[in-house]
Amino acid sequence: MDILVVVPARGGSKRLPGKNLRLLGTKSLIGWTAEAIESAGLSSCAVLSTDDPLIAAEGRRFGLTVPFLRPPELSTDDAPTVDTVLHALTWRRAQFGHDPEAVLVLQPTSPLRGFSCILAAISLLSSRPDVNSVISMNRHDLPRNAIFFPANAGGVEPLGVDVRSPVYLPNGAVYLTRTAALRASRSIYADPIVPLEIDPRRTVDVDTELDWQIAEAFLAAGLPPEAEARATSCE
Repeated sequence: MDILVVVPARGGSKRLPGKNLRLLGTKSLIGWTAEAIESAGLSSCAVLSTDDPLIAAEGRRFGLTVPFLRPPELSTDDAPTVDTVLHALTWRRAQFGHDPEAVLVLQPTSPLRGFSCILAAISLLSSRPDVNSVISMNRHDLPRNAIFFPANAGGVEPLGVDVRSPVYLPNGAVYLTRTAALRASRSIYADPIVPLEIDPRRTVDVDTELDWQIAEAFLAAGLPPEAEARATSCE
């Protein structure tokens, strides 16, 4: 597939300051994702989108292309990821005269994902013309009526009465979306979506100090071998 890989990594994280440059083991979060991209053979089509010159320098050190610094309006706390992707697509179209077939978003906050799940996602989307998005998710064997959200007076109430199980929650490791569908929907979650299951030990999403400690613990314990991620039908 003709793919643009976008690594979104803005500076100014408030919950975990400097996280993208912080060392997890021997590498920064940028380094972990860059090495997964290289191992998947996608370095030539990967772009780091950042507003931070230090993050840009770290990306270049690990072989990522950094053709621009992201504008401030795309670097706020509430700036949608899809706007960052569309900005990168505008650059890509100006360079090559056309859009890629698909966009692969790899957040540095999933440093332990490895490369095999990336290849599995690409293989799946290539073989499924009826699918617009392949997104890594964790499976939870809970029906909706066993999931609760806050209600009045400090209580909780069930999310719904639907007793179907399992449920799937995106884990942040891999987002692969057909470009035409992404543009039409202005979302990296373009229907139809197929979930891609990955070993949960490889899907830690590092946004807080506790997340960081969990990632360090998994790394110290020894990560599971690379294995092909498994696509799961939600039908």
